Amino acid sequence: MMRFLILALVLSPVSLFGAEARHGATKLPPRTAQAARPADWHAMGGAPCAWFRPIENSAHTLNVDQTIRMLRAFSFDCAVFPIENRPPNDWSGFQRLLRACQAAGIDLWAVLIPPTEGGNSHPYDTDYVKWFQVLAQLSLKYPHLRGANIDDLLVGYNPKTFTHEYLRQIYQAKEKINPHFLFVPTVYDLDRREAEQLAGCVDGVWLWWMNLERGLGLASFLENARVVVGRRFPVYGGIYAAGTSWHKEGEPTVRAFMSSLEDACRFSDGAVVWELSLEASDPLLQIAKSYTPGGSAKLAGKCGEGEMR
Repeated sequence: MMRFLILALVLSPVSLFGAEARHGATKLPPRTAQAARPADWHAMGGAPCAWFRPIENSAHTLNVDQTIRMLRAFSFDCAVFPIENRPPNDWSGFQRLLRACQAAGIDLWAVLIPPTEGGNSHPYDTDYVKWFQVLAQLSLKYPHLRGANIDDLLVGYNPKTFTHEYLRQIYQAKEKINPHFLFVPTVYDLDRREAEQLAGCVDGVWLWWMNLERGLGLASFLENARVVVGRRFPVYGGIYAAGTSWHKEGEPTVRAFMSSLEDACRFSDGAVVWELSLEASDPLLQIAKSYTPGGSAKLAGKCGEGEMR
């Protein structure tokens, strides 16, 4: 994720500060022409969705049994798994995890790798229409396969691939098979131009907050994104639980993570947490767990049901 973020930040400097700097006090558009179906609006569920660090066995393949045990132990009922070209994140591992998630009642989201990161989601690589046909068909057998994400959709040279017309092809491919299998890609900014490009082609977006040092500004960032989008599709807040290639200082501070996750649950339609550790000693895991049903957070089990409702 985000190997080309530096280019994205140069092209879109408001990403760190909120879209209000560009749009001002824009009024919420009329709630018409709603693309996302009401039943699918709150698709991430009432707790943060865990994009977890993979647990490997001795053969370096995905330890599915241990993964399910840990997800259930920490009360997560939504998980994210990127499909790449080698274990533990290969297609075989994904299918084994899907079967286990279906049995355990855990929703699973697939992540497909974009061209800027190699497009190496084997076996279909950059044939994203084929991917969505295959995954949508699989979701008919395994309803807990909730949807798929394409990472870094509009970063770097990815827009050359993901034109409005190609996004419509992807969307229509899965709609013909299973309309309740959702397409929710990753974005890092959401202005009017991007919202228009995505409207009618997605079932929502994961909008990632890139300031790992502090949460200040996230509420406005999310509120303004939702103003721009109106009710055309949901906006889910993406929060980092680890350092990245563009943030080599390491994990976010406990305080920053706590405030960011709270704002994501209050001001977006749900939350997803990247690189969440499933180690009980990790304080960020304990914060995320506090938002699961029965947790200590004010919005425990109600993430995405806070403000602007």
